[in-house]
Amino acid sequence: MGTTQRSHGILRRFAIVGAPMVLLAAMVVATPASAGGCGGTGGDSAPEGRPFREGAEEHPPEVRKYLTMTTANADGVWEPCECTASRDWDWGLDPAAIDSIMAAMDAKELIAIRNYGAFGVPAEEVPVAARTIWFRTTWRSNAEQACLRRLLGSGAAPPGRSRHEWGMAVDIEDWGPASGGLDAKLLEAAGWCRTVRSEPWHYEYRPVLERFGLGYRCIK
Repeated sequence: MGTTQRSHGILRRFAIVGAPMVLLAAMVVATPASAGGCGGTGGDSAPEGRPFREGAEEHPPEVRKYLTMTTANADGVWEPCECTASRDWDWGLDPAAIDSIMAAMDAKELIAIRNYGAFGVPAEEVPVAARTIWFRTTWRSNAEQACLRRLLGSGAAPPGRSRHEWGMAVDIEDWGPASGGLDAKLLEAAGWCRTVRSEPWHYEYRPVLERFGLGYRCIK
């Protein structure tokens, strides 16, 4: 199945294909807040510290949406996350998990084009921020996980046990009210699930969990 077919499949499973204001909310400058397993309580950060890969600006928006980097420590001020480096979001992830995220981004792009179009915005002018899904962290090294464990104690999994190290977990950046939960819903439709009730930003890829006999971890 091609990426376009997968993204349309996600749209069919996604309950709020309409709701243009949800998509437009993705462009709102929210109150800066830490997120994603770093001791924060907010769910939508300001756009600062949302980096793209070198040379991303040379590509059209439909490609650039894939060329983001994780936001943890990207702007140098997220001290609770100083253990974790900013890197390409797909670095170290399971290939099937990468495909599912790209399909979710494609689905978000289709929604964005439709909703911005309702306000007279041409497809080529729809901003990348409305097309992509930002991640606080995705894969982590064992050393990074050990650092977080020292910093956060029981708030971080012991090194070697974090699903981030296994390439099957992500922490989304925008999960709070300002974003309407759009990214979370798209990921859920693409096969991702929450596994920690106290961490609404943390998602794990269900098919890979099931491959290792860990499907029971999914709570949503």
